[in-house]
Amino acid sequence: MKNVFEDVTCAGCCCVCDDIQVTTDGQQILDVQTTCPQGQAWFARSRQTEQLQPQINGTVASQEAALTRAAELLQSATSPLLFGMGQSATEAQRAAISLADRIGATIDSGAAASTRALQQVGEASCTLGEVRSRADLIIYWNAESLRSNPHHQQSLNSGADPISRKIVTVGASASDASADVDLTLSVPVEGEFETLWRLRALLRGIALNGDVPPGLSAGELESLAALIRQSRYIVIFFGPADSGDRLFHRKLEALSLLAREIQSERRCHTINVPTAGATKGAEPVLAWQTGYAAAVSFAVGYPRFSPCEYATVRMLEQKEADVCLLIGDAPLTGLSELALQELQQIPLIHVGPAPLGDLEPEVFLPTGISGIHSGGSLYRFDGTPLPLRALIATPQLSEAEVLQQLESLLTPVLPIC
Repeated sequence: MKNVFEDVTCAGCCCVCDDIQVTTDGQQILDVQTTCPQGQAWFARSRQTEQLQPQINGTVASQEAALTRAAELLQSATSPLLFGMGQSATEAQRAAISLADRIGATIDSGAAASTRALQQVGEASCTLGEVRSRADLIIYWNAESLRSNPHHQQSLNSGADPISRKIVTVGASASDASADVDLTLSVPVEGEFETLWRLRALLRGIALNGDVPPGLSAGELESLAALIRQSRYIVIFFGPADSGDRLFHRKLEALSLLAREIQSERRCHTINVPTAGATKGAEPVLAWQTGYAAAVSFAVGYPRFSPCEYATVRMLEQKEADVCLLIGDAPLTGLSELALQELQQIPLIHVGPAPLGDLEPEVFLPTGISGIHSGGSLYRFDGTPLPLRALIATPQLSEAEVLQQLESLLTPVLPIC
């Protein structure tokens, strides 16, 4: 018997579109409509989890044996690390935070750099509904993957009374190939910081002396400043940090200060865009559970935030983690080559709906896919929570259920004094 689900939420990327129509027979997905290629690929993975089995050192094991071995590894560790959760449901993220609290672990969503910057200077953000209804200038700063997403562009123009707006792309990969782009600024990574400060100076009416950053001309920067002055509501989508960009938090601070100065005369909001193919991450859940959006340590018995000390990349590169629990689909996103090399040297546990590929964990606990096999909720990249529904059955447990089973086997660890 066919079942047609309307207004289904797709977790295939950060857009988390909630207007998808899915047809199932109860056991498999038969048809998916009104989605993009990324969404089609995400729904197509619905049958891939059925054949997965728990493993210990690459050998098939029972669920109980795999859970017991994972609990032993976490219980014996002195500095356990939890990472990932990029496409996990809110319920799984809460379960991961509870587990980290129980054993005094460090938990990170990978957003330490942006969290560090936004806690320094603050953030003024908005929903995509406001962008669609009010923004007359949209700037995609290193967010080319979002600008080129057809479903995102469709949603921006889906209002009852579409408004006239200008589109600007900025960054090393910025492209003006699309007819809807009014201005393109090709700015290399090393020139972004200077570009932001020069743009702030232009908007203040300060004359600029000296050469402009490579790839830019003074006229292009003036054109962007002119567009900002002519607009009433500006929205800046800024992309994720590159794993090798150690100054990303400084650039984001400058971007946030730029937005604050623009707000003195007109409305301006910023929205952080995750890595292509990823969703918002665990930052919202970490924030309302612990008070901090990333890089949280429970080692002393209560949550502490330190993006310089507890960020996953730094902990791995400095060999400060002695076991790592990876959670969710594609949990290695954003890690440096050195961090990936260190992961191969320490015990690794993976709880998720798909194998890691070349990196083989000591314990693998398979799960269903949130939004296909289990319900819950997920945050869109503008901070809006959206519901997830279970569309078809699977023999696998959800990520939240596996993490809760794992936590039940763990004895609370005394905090480090």
